[in-house]
Amino acid sequence: MELVSVIIAVIVLCVTVVYLFLRRQQNYWKSRGFPTLPEQPHLLYGHTKGVNTVRHASAVSSELYQRFKRNGAAFGGINLMILPVVTLVDPEVIKTILVKDFNVFHDRGLYTDADADPLSATLFALAGKSWRTLRHKLTPTFTSGKMKFMFGTILGVADELHRYMDEHAVQGELEMKEILVRFTTDIIGTCAFGIECNTLRHPDSEFLKYGHRVFEQTPYKMLKVMFTMTLPKLAKKVGVKVTDTELESFFLGIVRETVEHREKHNVQRNDFLNLLIEIKNKGSVQDGGDATATEEPGMTMNELAAQVFIFFLAGFETSSTTMNFCLYELVKHPDIQERLRNEINGAIEANGGQLTYDVVMNIQYLDQVINETLRKYPPLETITRAPEHDYTVPGTTHVIPKGAMIQIPIYGLHHDPEYYPNPERFDPDRFTPEEVKKRPAYVFLPFGEGPRNCIGLRFGLMQTKVGLITLLRNFRFSATDRTPESITFLPSVFVLTPDKGNYLQVDKL
Repeated sequence: MELVSVIIAVIVLCVTVVYLFLRRQQNYWKSRGFPTLPEQPHLLYGHTKGVNTVRHASAVSSELYQRFKRNGAAFGGINLMILPVVTLVDPEVIKTILVKDFNVFHDRGLYTDADADPLSATLFALAGKSWRTLRHKLTPTFTSGKMKFMFGTILGVADELHRYMDEHAVQGELEMKEILVRFTTDIIGTCAFGIECNTLRHPDSEFLKYGHRVFEQTPYKMLKVMFTMTLPKLAKKVGVKVTDTELESFFLGIVRETVEHREKHNVQRNDFLNLLIEIKNKGSVQDGGDATATEEPGMTMNELAAQVFIFFLAGFETSSTTMNFCLYELVKHPDIQERLRNEINGAIEANGGQLTYDVVMNIQYLDQVINETLRKYPPLETITRAPEHDYTVPGTTHVIPKGAMIQIPIYGLHHDPEYYPNPERFDPDRFTPEEVKKRPAYVFLPFGEGPRNCIGLRFGLMQTKVGLITLLRNFRFSATDRTPESITFLPSVFVLTPDKGNYLQVDKL
């Protein structure tokens, strides 16, 4: 009996300790006198009940953003499940965090462990000196000069897309979401891995399988992420691994095999991997030419693989969904589709019929259409920062504690009627130079802003533009009976991804 009593007492003690910890977490902001919402957060879900299960995070964060804004708050504290988070509302506060006080907010507050989880140590997630050192090394690989370096490779994949569409347009109706995922996979496979994976012809490719797998948010994966973000030091001590083991084995293996082959046979290609190998072996790559040996340390194979991995992820999903959402809106607005096609054809004709990097990157109306797509469907609904020490918000007495997660709700900002009247309407003219000047800065953030903005934005825009130009020059798109009336997002995927296929009528021009 005594043993039973002891066991019951231990269980009661453990439950009490867990309850008190959870209640303390949910009272985190209120106990600090920090602006927050009036209701008591749910013990487990905080203010974000249903997120990633029945509701996409974009809907939840946008709703919280609007509630704080209606209350006149420039920022406020919420609980993302059990994690205390600061949501920013005022564009001036956002500017302060992202730019003015970047020296305090240079980290994203994401978990990395280069030893136990090597693919987590990406430029996107790294903190402090590790991030600064790597950003310095990688910046020259994403200049406009280097984009021109890869442009011909991307055009080659676009030609294959044209051929594929030409062959299959006879079917009339095509599901464009998956076709565009395969197109961007082929670009990334070529530019990041130096592999002609040709998923347009071979949709059973392992690249596709593992690419989709990365973005799946299972309850177990969410639990691990929440643990690493709530107790990062303990997570490192016990060696928590967020990356799927099979996925890690695939990417590490293919990068190692490709790099070793290139180094052994002195293979040179116009791609991202070639530039990374130069950094690995020589410490840097110069914008104007080849790498020169420096005293800077290079990269290990695992560090190189992690950068290839994040490059793959960034290009795999975000560019394909942007093109997919754009085509959907162009089908819903055939007048915009026709105007864009005319602008594209006019720009190419003015350049003697040649499609060059400079032509692709300088079609004003194409920029407007893509920007409006990115406004309405930003690939990441939120970006994050974390202060390196306790930080008093300027003009207030409120202190954001060291390491606290700060979220900038991009989706909420992009759908705020104060900045974008009738935000659900698709209107590229919101992005004429005159209209842009009328809005405050820092309310359009598809690639983040400040020194830690998206380093690969030029590449992402380039492949998105090449894809759209290839499709619109050669085909007209219209709705079918299976084209969705409206788009809803897959809750379990953290980037904005439609939950249904995008079935469109495709007619050759």
